[in-house]
Amino acid sequence: MKIDELAHGKYILWGANWSLYSAKVRPYLRKKNIDYVEVNPSHPHFSEKILATMGNLSVPVLEMPSGEFIADSTEIIEHLEGQYPDTPMIPTDKTMAALAWLIHNYGSEGLHKPAMHFRWNTTEENRQFITDEFERSFEVRSKREVSQKTLGSEFAQNMKAYLPVLGITTETVDVIELSTRKLYGCLNAHFLNFPYVLGGRPSIADFGLMAPIYAHLGRDVSSSNQLKLEAPALYRWIETMNQSNITDAELWSVPASYFEKDQLPDSLIGLLKLLCADYGPELIATADLYDQWLKEVPDRPTGSVIAADGQKATHQAIGEIEHFQQGVKIRRMALLDCLTLHQRMTVILDSMEESERHEFECLLESVGGNAFTSVKLERKMVRKNYAYVIA
Repeated sequence: MKIDELAHGKYILWGANWSLYSAKVRPYLRKKNIDYVEVNPSHPHFSEKILATMGNLSVPVLEMPSGEFIADSTEIIEHLEGQYPDTPMIPTDKTMAALAWLIHNYGSEGLHKPAMHFRWNTTEENRQFITDEFERSFEVRSKREVSQKTLGSEFAQNMKAYLPVLGITTETVDVIELSTRKLYGCLNAHFLNFPYVLGGRPSIADFGLMAPIYAHLGRDVSSSNQLKLEAPALYRWIETMNQSNITDAELWSVPASYFEKDQLPDSLIGLLKLLCADYGPELIATADLYDQWLKEVPDRPTGSVIAADGQKATHQAIGEIEHFQQGVKIRRMALLDCLTLHQRMTVILDSMEESERHEFECLLESVGGNAFTSVKLERKMVRKNYAYVIA
């Protein structure tokens, strides 16, 4: 079937059920009531147009009725927020907006380690499950092409090989699991009383957390039952996020609004403390390496691809970093995504009045988050031609 016959003039979400970043965009589209169709990358249109233009395989991609497309989950949401301003998913209050982006960034980037560890390091049954999922996403089912099944298996091997890049080794898996149990505890306590991260309506914070918690931890066979048993209220949040309605069936009494910045519940404070302890050192180490990379070649020209090899990639890297998580040293590649997302929060900080910024800095200091207000990039990063470059 041709893509026009599938889309009928709607947005096309090129995604997959197993895809971490698809799980960020999909609930956003549902909560915004934006009409779309989702199609796997097995459709020939994806290879002929999307892949041919981008040069590398990545999902999700949002193709618009005009034929233009956006190939970054965060940029997809930012674009649609401008197109559909009703029911905004980013708080208007600057403090709450900054918190929303901070939690989003932690979910979207800081939770890659548990997402990948529980997918690939647990059971053979889970590895087979996800390999089968990959094969079905890439396979043209009407033809059952062997080459597409091979592509799915190769993709699975490439994903598994990514573990040491993220610092997932025999020395670090225990601390990754410890952090995950603490996260489950924080979020379960919170979602017992509130339907969403920032109160009674969803925000960018929820979509960032959905990426790893639904697509990997809440869906894969090795971790989904554990999540249900240890954090049933967290699992209920997953179900709520995958529905279009805003009002939660169980927590209907919570007003459909965000928290007041001076009335944050203890459960949210607990989440922020864990976030700052686990994710702050990683952000600092990555920002320090980026500064070093800039100094290695003074006056790097605008538009230079930010990567150790100077080549664009789905996830660009600039070298290796070390940081501590729950007292354990983690050695991993420094990926740019945490810095590009951090820029969203610093833009908000820079726009705050002096008193408002002081209050926000005091809040983060109280939860151990000084890094998130002190880190500011020497030169901004922007996306151009599907790569991060120096502005």
